[in-house]
Amino acid sequence: MSPTPSRWLATLALLLLCGCHAAEPRKPGDPPDHLARTSTDTEIYWGPKQNLLFTEYKTLQDIHVQVGKRADQLAAENQNLKAQLDRDGSNLQKERSLRTQAEAETESQRQRCRELEARIVELSIEKAKLEQQILLAKIEALRQLLDEQPAAAHAAPAQPNGR
Repeated sequence: MSPTPSRWLATLALLLLCGCHAAEPRKPGDPPDHLARTSTDTEIYWGPKQNLLFTEYKTLQDIHVQVGKRADQLAAENQNLKAQLDRDGSNLQKERSLRTQAEAETESQRQRCRELEARIVELSIEKAKLEQQILLAKIEALRQLLDEQPAAAHAAPAQPNGR
């Protein structure tokens, strides 16, 4: 029986999957074959370039961790400073409102003081007018008394004092 095309295809796929693996050529920096086969150490022989790259990689990882920690510290410090700024802002707002209130009360007291001073001046003027009227009334009374006395003084001669 001759193989059908589907059998050929399945056989070819099976051969490809199970094909022999050819030995890969050694790259520069790979460990010698006898070290790779007999080594019981779990470390890998990297070679000088790979060791340098690995060392730099580890150094960069350490630096990355340190930078991450520093970033976290700075973020926490930033949060603390923002919180402090918010507190200071609210304290400033309270102080401004208290200052505005105090200035309003001061202005109110000044206005009240001006009103009282105006009332004092008004009452002083009124008192002066009343005193003026009283003095004018006394002057008028004295004039009338003087007008009546000259007539009486002519009628009675002046008596000398007996000293």
